[in-house]
Amino acid sequence: MTIQRQYSLPNCKLILQGLSDTGGTNLSPGQVLSILMSAECHIHGQEPPLTGGRDFFESLVRQVSSYAQEFLSGISSPRHHTESQELLHLHKIDVNLHRLTLFDGNVSGGNIADQKPGRIIDLTTVQLFDLVEAIDQFFADSLTLPDFSLAVRPVSRRQAKSGEPVAQKVLPAAVGMSGLAIAALALFFVPIPEVQRPREPQPESNESVGNLEPSPISTSEPGLNPTPTSEGLDSSPESTTIDSSEERLSEENVESSLTTSSEITDPAEIEKLQNLLSTTIDDAWKIEISGDLIYRVTVAADGSIIGYKPINPAAADEVDKTPLPDLLNRQIVAGDNSQSTAEFKVLFSEQGFLEVEPW
Repeated sequence: MTIQRQYSLPNCKLILQGLSDTGGTNLSPGQVLSILMSAECHIHGQEPPLTGGRDFFESLVRQVSSYAQEFLSGISSPRHHTESQELLHLHKIDVNLHRLTLFDGNVSGGNIADQKPGRIIDLTTVQLFDLVEAIDQFFADSLTLPDFSLAVRPVSRRQAKSGEPVAQKVLPAAVGMSGLAIAALALFFVPIPEVQRPREPQPESNESVGNLEPSPISTSEPGLNPTPTSEGLDSSPESTTIDSSEERLSEENVESSLTTSSEITDPAEIEKLQNLLSTTIDDAWKIEISGDLIYRVTVAADGSIIGYKPINPAAADEVDKTPLPDLLNRQIVAGDNSQSTAEFKVLFSEQGFLEVEPW
């Protein structure tokens, strides 16, 4: 029975077919392929495949291995170029292209230059090394042609000699030695630093300690005024002080919240807050008033009233008749109010109608 072994790579595939010299008819995974009948080398994108017998396969292995050694080392191998008894030949076209030539028939006793090429295939570097990997897989398979061996010889010293001039080889070493000598000469003139032992800390005398005066300790946080004046409350919201024990905010506290850090300028947002403020105040207004009351009201971005200030004298006297004290969001006023706000003019008319417009 014919035994087939296959070694596949993305760009190359080797298929070997043969027999076992044991003469058995039953195929088993451990059966040795010792007699090669045919070999196929499939290259991706190159059809049909390269085919031949044992001579073809041995020449393929020798030429590919020798050329790969030459390509990787960069050292030209005279044996590769002077061999005239090979069915295949490989030579370099450019960095990424390698030409494989297959000659027709048996060239024993002849010269490779006298034979007509039967097949020419140009391999890329990726395809070449996939072919090398497939051959390596073959050598790693101990059940296929165990008597086959490849004579690999290291490159001799004469062949490995570089054509680089001796002056160019010696120049880096000479420059390195001269640089080292200059550095050593420069360091010779550098004085040796003196090493001093660290001094032990000296205890301070009682006299120097007694001269120290304690600095006054401020109990207030920066930016806060523990005793704000009415003038400061009118001009800066940071000076506002809320007493948690009082349930009702003073008029100064309410007025101080009118000054905010950022102002809402979007017309659509201002119109939305205007309608919300008008609805909120109108629903909560229940007590009649004796005159027109005008207030400057500050509203947060969520519609909460966070401050108001009477504009006319009657508004300051009758603020309790308006719903503003009850609608004031004390939590925001007492805390750090950093959200955007908008200001509106609110008019409580003696006739009972409400007017809200942007300030």
